[in-house]
Amino acid sequence: MIQNIFLRISSHHRELMNIISLLLLSLPFSKLISFNEKTEVHPSYDADLFRKDKKVFFVNGEFLYWIVSEGGLDYAIKMKKAPWGALTQASGHYKRATFDWDPGVRLNVGYFNAPHYWDLYLQYTYFKGCGKSSTHVPESGLSLNGTWPQPDPTSALSLQKAESQIDLWLNLLELLVSRRFHPNPHLRVKMFGGFNMLWIRQSWEVDYRDFNDNTSHLRNYWRYTAPGIKLGMSLDWFLGRAGIYLTSKSSLSCFSGYYLNVSRENSTYSQNGYQPGLPLKDSHYQDVRLVPQFQTMLGPSWQWSFARYRTEIFLGYELNLWANINELYRSSEGSTFSSKQTYINSGVVGIQGITLRVNLDF
Repeated sequence: MIQNIFLRISSHHRELMNIISLLLLSLPFSKLISFNEKTEVHPSYDADLFRKDKKVFFVNGEFLYWIVSEGGLDYAIKMKKAPWGALTQASGHYKRATFDWDPGVRLNVGYFNAPHYWDLYLQYTYFKGCGKSSTHVPESGLSLNGTWPQPDPTSALSLQKAESQIDLWLNLLELLVSRRFHPNPHLRVKMFGGFNMLWIRQSWEVDYRDFNDNTSHLRNYWRYTAPGIKLGMSLDWFLGRAGIYLTSKSSLSCFSGYYLNVSRENSTYSQNGYQPGLPLKDSHYQDVRLVPQFQTMLGPSWQWSFARYRTEIFLGYELNLWANINELYRSSEGSTFSSKQTYINSGVVGIQGITLRVNLDF
């Protein structure tokens, strides 16, 4: 009987040991299953918004719809009341040349070297701004006067009509390199710099006609050609699941190059042996000068990363300011051998408006 009791205890003991052994063997297997389940978890939708670890080529096409703003472009004045004497100063409303809204284009092609986070790209900008205006003599016996020499320098007659046509051409070629930073998954910052080449010129033509049918044609022309350097920063801030970002960019450039300014005016007036084509004005000015430029833009963008490429559409407002480039040279009158004092009208050239950009990384 005692022997049977020991046999039963031994049998139960072996069963217990078998259960414990199975439990111990199952632990590593359960950890392995758990590990495999964790590795299959997909990252969140915004883990790689900017595809920052992929080498890509990229192209940008930008449609520009801009307007030029300048000072010192007055060409006539409408007197608002009768003069008080034989000699009088300006007393009325100035008529000035203005620009219209015009289209332009900016093209960009480059390479992003991941995972070192730097770009190299070439960019070209072309824009032409135009403007045309005119004014006529006021009614009620008031006068229209030119702010440049009138066709007949000996007459006290008013002008009958004044017309203005102004055109500005901008060509800018840039070779830039940028370094990308990602402070967090929702923010990308670019610091960029490089070299650029600028060709910019402006032609302003004014036509006068007086009541004796004498006419004159004035052309103010300047151009500037210069290489330069550029430094700036751009920012893309992710705002929500729909792919909406806040995008901004600011830069400062400085150019050093050749500046030419020419002003000519010819008149059909003929008297005392003068032949038609009387040169009322013919001046030339040239130098080598420094020209700074400030650029900034801000607006929303839609950006989305696909399996093999990434795209962006940006719509914002852009402002460009050019200093020390817009000048008009006027001269005092006097006898042949008296001094001719120079009056310079200068101001900032502002080019501003809407910028629409479409980008593709591939």
